[in-house]
Amino acid sequence: MAGRSNTLAFEELYRSYWKDLCRQLRRAFGSGPPEPEDVAQAAFARFAELGDPEQVRNPRALLLVTARNIILDHKRRNGRHMAYARTIQAELINAPHNDISPERALIDMERLEIVKRAIDTLPHKQKVVLSLHRHHGYTYQQIVAETGWSYGDVYRQMEAALASLASALKR
Repeated sequence: MAGRSNTLAFEELYRSYWKDLCRQLRRAFGSGPPEPEDVAQAAFARFAELGDPEQVRNPRALLLVTARNIILDHKRRNGRHMAYARTIQAELINAPHNDISPERALIDMERLEIVKRAIDTLPHKQKVVLSLHRHHGYTYQQIVAETGWSYGDVYRQMEAALASLASALKR
């Protein structure tokens, strides 16, 4: 019977705090990515894992702190991927021309082949977003207009694609 009581208590918390939590996240961090609704959902999922929501003295505060931490973790993780991708790009662009040697050319050709193979393994959406952004110079907004996908989805697909490519180059 306690399980049913916990479920009802959780449902009440959800109804009471959902809109407020999304509004506060949007005000503090913008509309995404990650999207406030996705973050709020993840915060509620973590809250549900606690087991007994009635034991939490201030559920609203716990949900807000949990959601804030989810967003900060997302931003840190994506920042590392982007920093690595920028480093690789800078190395390739800023390589001194007098430093070109057969060994360097071979290394660069091997890296290019690794990137090509990694791109081939990307899911369709990631390939489309990567191609439109990097190859055709589209902004995220232009990709949204072209594909009809949400801005958050385009952003997530690009981040996932860059993370996959960075991971392939690290191996």
